[in-house]
Amino acid sequence: MASVIKSGIVRDVLSESLSESHVNVLERLNEPKYDDDVANELKVKATVVRTILNDLHQSSLVEYQRTKNKKTGWYTYLWVRREDKIVEYVQQYLKTQLIDLNTRLDDETRNVTFQCGCMRVPYGTAMESNFVCPSCSKPFVECDNSEVIDEIVSEVSRLNSLLEQT
Repeated sequence: MASVIKSGIVRDVLSESLSESHVNVLERLNEPKYDDDVANELKVKATVVRTILNDLHQSSLVEYQRTKNKKTGWYTYLWVRREDKIVEYVQQYLKTQLIDLNTRLDDETRNVTFQCGCMRVPYGTAMESNFVCPSCSKPFVECDNSEVIDEIVSEVSRLNSLLEQT
């Protein structure tokens, strides 16, 4: 079975939402492996790999089988990548990003924004301070947010396209 991680989109989203280290660990789990084996392959400490595996487990991207050594009492974990959950995770991440962007877009299109030398604020905040910035003492001036709106619209379009491709 081919890994969904090989898809550039899936890999990029996983790297953005988690980290490149998480993706590297996921890629090593093309078959069930022990955490020590993954650590040796990546040439990193086992504790680092275990932390990443626990993050991935928390996101349901991996699962494990635990066995106890009767002599030592220690547990060993055999880790398995959950291909079925990876695409689901990526889609949910993209949907969450879209919701956030659409909220920002709505805010930018409905509200008047002011800016000074150090920040952008909504109309209400500028009015509360008599249109003078409390931080830099410069006047708040109404700003043209069409560029910000265009950037958000572009990002929404890009994320919608990625979502369709997954």
